Amino acid sequence: MTRRLLASYLLLATFILLVVALPLGITYTRRAEDRLLNDVERDARVLGSLLEERVETGDTAGVARISQEYTEQSGGRVVVVGGTGISLVDSGDPAATPRDFSTRPEFRQALDGSQAAGIRRSGTLNDELAYVAVPIASGNGVSGAVRVTFSTDQLRNQVRDYWLKLGLLTALVLGLATGLGFLMSQWTLGPVETLEEGAERLAGGDLSGRANVDRGPPELRHLATTFNLMASRLEGLVDSQRAFVADASHQLRTPLTALRLRLETLEDELGDEPAVQAEVDAITAEVDRLGHLVEGLLALARSEGGNVATVTVDAAAVADAAVVRWEALAAERRVAVVRHGDASAPCSAVDGALEQVVDNLVDNALDAVPPGTSIEVTVSQPGGPRPVQVVVRDHGPGMTDEERARATDRFWRGPASAPSGTGLGLAIVQHLVESGGGTFELRDPDDGPGLEAVVRLAPADVVV
Repeated sequence: MTRRLLASYLLLATFILLVVALPLGITYTRRAEDRLLNDVERDARVLGSLLEERVETGDTAGVARISQEYTEQSGGRVVVVGGTGISLVDSGDPAATPRDFSTRPEFRQALDGSQAAGIRRSGTLNDELAYVAVPIASGNGVSGAVRVTFSTDQLRNQVRDYWLKLGLLTALVLGLATGLGFLMSQWTLGPVETLEEGAERLAGGDLSGRANVDRGPPELRHLATTFNLMASRLEGLVDSQRAFVADASHQLRTPLTALRLRLETLEDELGDEPAVQAEVDAITAEVDRLGHLVEGLLALARSEGGNVATVTVDAAAVADAAVVRWEALAAERRVAVVRHGDASAPCSAVDGALEQVVDNLVDNALDAVPPGTSIEVTVSQPGGPRPVQVVVRDHGPGMTDEERARATDRFWRGPASAPSGTGLGLAIVQHLVESGGGTFELRDPDDGPGLEAVVRLAPADVVV
């Protein structure tokens, strides 16, 4: 945005300078040429008057003397011709033999009684000349002509110096315009960039993001104040919601524990009556499920309200530890937990999150697989900027496309879910993975039935 605004300032300033500077330079050049021709014309007329009588009387020596004096004083070249166009005097080459100048346009025009003036390039002298040719008139008509020429080198040097000064002035103005345009764009767009950074932080989950704007247009400062007020209210609402969920979940633990103890006492007092025992077992199962739900809500509240800073974690070591933790329970259900892949895979993740993620995925897989099958935990480290991948694959019934799309919704439970499930496990997994800058995906395996839960995390040397 700053570059575009600055470019627009420069384009406008350049256009204005071109509109002003070009005509000014062209006008100066034309006026300088006109001044030179006017001076030469004046001198030529004066010389014509001085030489008139001498040309008529054939006083070539007098003509030569006057012409040479003028050349020495002014530096101009004087050529005087008679009525036939044959040169009488050439101050540029006094010793030259007479030449015929009648074929030269300016002499032809002067001998016809008209004045000729202009600037042209001389191929003979390889120089640009300003010339004026005037007739030498007498009472009997035109008796000759005089031409005065000057090199335009001095004129062109003056014009070039003027264009150079004009160019330097233009560059200076453009430089000032660039500086002022940059300061103006910073003053105008600096608050916008600050607002954008604050909004990005807020959108990324950092509710402490604010736009500290203390300069710029009043409208943008007012917008920043409104944005900060909105962010503060949003942070307060979210914090209140998280606190409520955490407090409610925590407070529910005590009555649930007391209810479980009372059920155990009631079970001992009622004896072994089958019908009563079945009812007590059903009530106990519901209490256990409610306890799991409370624990899930607490875990979700902690994950959403915790620090999102990432640390370096070895995904392979986390997977190895998870296999050790779960292999005893898996063995009771006649399920094998198998580890595959790389021996080391450093990655970036929220502190403590990857352990919880793998535990949740293995726990879900244990509820889904039939006895005699296996759960495979595979860790791969491709290297470079490619993400570290942790895949937990089961050999259960799998999920349909619709079920996979809804599996990470809170409290959603599939048709084949275990009775004790809460529907929060995969929601917690997705939130923990994405908080660390990773991605989470459920997909069908390529080699048979089941489900693959894929976690991708940035390698340790990549900043999240």
